[in-house]
Amino acid sequence: MAAGTCLTLLAQAVGDSIVSFVIPFIESNIKSPDWHSREAAVMTFGSILDGPDPALLTPLVTQALPILIDMMRDPNPHVKDTTAWTLGRICDILITTIKPEVHLQPLVTALVSGLAENPRIICNACWALMTLSDQMNDGDENPPTGHLSVYYEGIVTALMSVTDR
Repeated sequence: MAAGTCLTLLAQAVGDSIVSFVIPFIESNIKSPDWHSREAAVMTFGSILDGPDPALLTPLVTQALPILIDMMRDPNPHVKDTTAWTLGRICDILITTIKPEVHLQPLVTALVSGLAENPRIICNACWALMTLSDQMNDGDENPPTGHLSVYYEGIVTALMSVTDR
């Protein structure tokens, strides 16, 4: 956690320069058999999203999104927790990288599945869903039907289930 915080602050301080240093680490560890390495790769990726130019990060996030969405099914809860947090950061900082016709259905499905997990994962999945909803609505307090409208019933049902537990 301390390393992730340090990376976040470093990314904010040095911007684009950090990307070339961390991408090799992420690429070599994201699919590691060791869950510690997978989690570290995801934490590193999520930590550098605020600071570098979004134009530099957009192709990287677009490439990583399917992998991250799939990692919400990782057998290790620590990996799922960090993945939910990273997906929330993407929704918060780089929402334009989420293409509704490509990413929205699997992203919402993955985050809703996180609502059936342990409390830490639930917290990050809820935050990611909230941020996704806020950013997709572009700050409109009374949005008309939007990209997320078809998912609201399923999201609310899953949230109510969490509340019941």
